Amino acid sequence: MRLPALHTLLPAAVIFAGVTAFAPASRLPAAGDAAAFHAHLVRAEPAVNDTIAATPKAVRLWFSEPVELGLSRVKIVRIGGDTVKTSVLRHEGSAATTAALDLASPPSAPGTYVVTYRVVSRDGHPTAGSYNFVLKGAGTE
Repeated sequence: MRLPALHTLLPAAVIFAGVTAFAPASRLPAAGDAAAFHAHLVRAEPAVNDTIAATPKAVRLWFSEPVELGLSRVKIVRIGGDTVKTSVLRHEGSAATTAALDLASPPSAPGTYVVTYRVVSRDGHPTAGSYNFVLKGAGTE
């Protein structure tokens, strides 16, 4: 087996070194910081681990960076119950960092609800997670 000559590998190494040398340090992730490119849940409504008295009309999630709705999913299930029927995901206003959906059949049974999400940031990196909220009553919020 013959190894390629050094002169065939050298141009690629020089180009790579030149590109990384001129990249702004603020745009490069820290070593081992692969999560720097993922959209993280910043806030939710209903809030994470919140106990609410009235049935929510919608669920809204705010992320640390813009998300692609066509590649993202949000599901709401009552523990020991059915999946809550929802509308299609949408951005809240013009905020591309949000994923919101209306509850087509708002939950009426008191209990713990689990919101499960899988979102894809605009650069293609997926993030998945879940959180709970508790519904005490069946009024409308």
